[in-house]
Amino acid sequence: MRLISPEEKAAMVMAPRHNEKGLRTTLLQMQVEEIILIEEHEWTWKSAQPNALCRRVEAKTGWKFECEKVVSPGSGWVITRVR
Repeated sequence: MRLISPEEKAAMVMAPRHNEKGLRTTLLQMQVEEIILIEEHEWTWKSAQPNALCRRVEAKTGWKFECEKVVSPGSGWVITRVR
Protein backbone atom coordinates (compact mmCIF):
# COMPACT_ATOMS: atom_id res chain seq x y z
CA MET A 1 0.00 0.00 0.00
CA ARG A 2 1.24 3.48 -0.81
CA LEU A 3 0.07 7.06 -0.97
CA ILE A 4 -0.60 8.44 -4.43
CA SER A 5 -0.94 11.95 -5.77
CA PRO A 6 -4.14 13.43 -7.19
CA GLU A 7 -2.49 13.36 -10.64
CA GLU A 8 -1.87 9.61 -10.36
CA LYS A 9 -5.48 9.06 -9.33
CA ALA A 10 -6.73 11.14 -12.28
CA ALA A 11 -4.67 8.96 -14.66
CA MET A 12 -6.29 5.75 -13.37
CA VAL A 13 -9.51 4.31 -14.77
CA MET A 14 -11.77 3.36 -11.91
CA ALA A 15 -13.99 0.28 -12.17
CA PRO A 16 -17.51 0.40 -10.78
CA ARG A 17 -18.25 -1.55 -7.59
CA HIS A 18 -20.71 -3.95 -9.20
CA ASN A 19 -20.65 -6.76 -11.77
CA GLU A 20 -20.44 -4.68 -14.96
CA LYS A 21 -16.70 -4.24 -14.48
CA GLY A 22 -15.18 -5.61 -17.68
CA LEU A 23 -17.31 -4.12 -20.44
CA ARG A 24 -18.13 -0.89 -18.62
CA THR A 25 -14.45 -0.19 -17.98
CA THR A 26 -13.67 -0.93 -21.63
CA LEU A 27 -16.44 1.42 -22.79
CA LEU A 28 -15.10 4.19 -20.55
CA GLN A 29 -11.60 3.76 -22.03
CA MET A 30 -12.72 3.78 -25.69
CA GLN A 31 -11.70 6.61 -27.99
CA VAL A 32 -13.93 7.98 -30.77
CA GLU A 33 -14.21 5.51 -33.72
CA GLU A 34 -12.78 2.57 -31.74
CA ILE A 35 -14.66 -0.70 -32.21
CA ILE A 36 -14.98 -3.75 -29.95
CA LEU A 37 -16.53 -7.17 -30.51
CA ILE A 38 -18.33 -8.93 -27.67
CA GLU A 39 -18.89 -12.57 -28.45
CA GLU A 40 -22.14 -14.13 -27.31
CA HIS A 41 -20.47 -16.52 -24.85
CA GLU A 42 -18.79 -13.55 -23.11
CA TRP A 43 -22.07 -11.79 -22.32
CA THR A 44 -23.52 -13.00 -19.01
CA TRP A 45 -26.57 -10.78 -18.47
CA LYS A 46 -29.71 -12.84 -18.96
CA SER A 47 -32.25 -10.02 -19.09
CA ALA A 48 -30.51 -7.44 -21.32
CA GLN A 49 -28.14 -7.04 -24.23
CA PRO A 50 -24.97 -4.88 -24.33
CA ASN A 51 -26.89 -1.94 -25.77
CA ALA A 52 -28.53 -1.50 -22.35
CA LEU A 53 -25.11 -0.91 -20.79
CA CYS A 54 -24.13 1.39 -23.68
CA ARG A 55 -27.21 3.54 -23.01
CA ARG A 56 -26.31 3.79 -19.31
CA VAL A 57 -22.79 4.95 -20.14
CA GLU A 58 -24.18 7.42 -22.69
CA ALA A 59 -26.50 8.92 -20.09
CA LYS A 60 -23.63 9.49 -17.64
CA THR A 61 -20.93 10.65 -20.06
CA GLY A 62 -22.73 12.26 -23.01
CA TRP A 63 -20.86 9.97 -25.40
CA LYS A 64 -22.62 8.07 -28.20
CA PHE A 65 -22.23 4.35 -29.03
CA GLU A 66 -23.61 2.20 -31.83
CA CYS A 67 -24.37 -1.37 -30.76
CA GLU A 68 -25.09 -3.82 -33.57
CA LYS A 69 -25.97 -7.53 -33.38
CA VAL A 70 -23.78 -9.84 -35.47
CA VAL A 71 -25.81 -12.57 -37.15
CA SER A 72 -23.23 -15.14 -38.24
CA PRO A 73 -21.22 -18.02 -36.79
CA GLY A 74 -19.54 -16.79 -33.64
CA SER A 75 -22.26 -14.19 -33.25
CA GLY A 76 -22.19 -11.40 -30.72
CA TRP A 77 -22.28 -7.60 -30.74
CA VAL A 78 -20.11 -4.92 -32.33
CA ILE A 79 -19.90 -1.66 -30.38
CA THR A 80 -18.52 1.50 -31.94
CA ARG A 81 -17.93 4.75 -30.10
CA VAL A 82 -19.34 7.43 -32.39
CA ARG A 83 -18.64 10.57 -30.35
